[in-house]
Amino acid sequence: MIAKRGVSGGDEQAVAGSFAPGEAPLFVRPFAERLSSGDFVVTADLLPPRGPEPVVLDAAVVVGLRRHGIAVNVADMPSAALAQAALGPAVALLQAGVEPILQITGRDRNRLALQADLLAAHALGVRVVLCLTGDHTRFGDHPGAKPVFDLSSSELLAVVAGMNEGRTLAGGPLDRPTSFLAGAAVNPSQQPLEPQLHRALAKGRAGAGFYQTQPIFSAEDAVAFLQAVAAVGLSAPVLVGTFLLESAAMARFMNEKVPGVVVPASVVAGLERSADPAGYGRGLARDLVEWARGAHAAGAVGGMSATAASSAPPRPAGVHVMSLNRRAAVLEVLGG
Repeated sequence: MIAKRGVSGGDEQAVAGSFAPGEAPLFVRPFAERLSSGDFVVTADLLPPRGPEPVVLDAAVVVGLRRHGIAVNVADMPSAALAQAALGPAVALLQAGVEPILQITGRDRNRLALQADLLAAHALGVRVVLCLTGDHTRFGDHPGAKPVFDLSSSELLAVVAGMNEGRTLAGGPLDRPTSFLAGAAVNPSQQPLEPQLHRALAKGRAGAGFYQTQPIFSAEDAVAFLQAVAAVGLSAPVLVGTFLLESAAMARFMNEKVPGVVVPASVVAGLERSADPAGYGRGLARDLVEWARGAHAAGAVGGMSATAASSAPPRPAGVHVMSLNRRAAVLEVLGG
């Protein structure tokens, strides 16, 4: 959901594939099972390389991701910036025993190509997808590229729902149904918020089984958003998103260049004042994660019990920690 090219992660040591594409994955408990069981779930991110080299992952980071049961979003050219197609890195994660969440956008492909990619992903072992409309090409590094936008995110979710029932968008039969869990994005920072909430409801009707939010940087903002979610009757699990900020310059870049992201002025000022801006950013993320864990364990936002009044907002299902490939830092925020 976020991209800034030129930033590389430190996960450089290769991990050998553990099983062939399409075979049963090594996850102890798949993301869909953990989510449906009410576990506190965590997701991280992977921005595919800009070059032709295969994705490599640090062995110690893989161990940490697996220990925490973390699924990893594989981005589909966010901010319309050129990178490898997401399916290749998703398979690399599968081979390392880490569950991918494959982002798929309607920006670059028509309905035929989108369905073809989904079928290929399923054949290779991917079972969780995040359906996005996609950032317009005018925001990217190829502003002259012709956008497709044949399907919106809601329409793409409906396609996945139909494929799970064994049919194509055109109404024809598949050889057999798929078994995807499809998710959607929602932006807590949009003002006014009501149109975003109504779009989220439309995504739910189309088949969204979970939501990931754009970054939030305080528990207060997360509570306010979940209260708004509850008020409109959004029922699918919500993973509260946050981001590991490293500097005030990074925060300003995101405010200016990354669609849908708002870093509050108070956070930018805190980064400017801090002698250790990266540590300050990790601290913000750690505080949000700790709040989310506590609210999830309590059964509702604000520490309310599960038997509290029916008007109580829902608990967060988990967190989505975005980091520009700094997955070791994500593990540090989560407690090692």
